[in-house]
Amino acid sequence: MNLLLPAVDWLMSAYDATWHAFPTAQVNDPARTFYQALCDHSVPARHAERTVPRVFCPACLVLYGTHVPDEQRWQTDG
Repeated sequence: MNLLLPAVDWLMSAYDATWHAFPTAQVNDPARTFYQALCDHSVPARHAERTVPRVFCPACLVLYGTHVPDEQRWQTDG
C-alpha cells in the first residue's frame, strides 16, 4: 500500500523540550495560536521553536514512520 508522507515541520515544544511533528499547514497558518502534533501534543505557536534537535518525540516518530511506504522503509544504498 502506497501512502503519502504527511507534510510536517519538526519543532521543539518549549513545554517538554522535545521535537514534535507538526503538520506544515498548521505552522504556515498565521492565524493559528496553537499547534497540535501528530502525537496530539499541543503547544501555543509562540512556544514552538526551530532549534537543533536534542530529543525527538517517540510517538511522533512512530506515527510519521507509519506513513513511509513499505518499499522505502528499509532501503540502503548499495
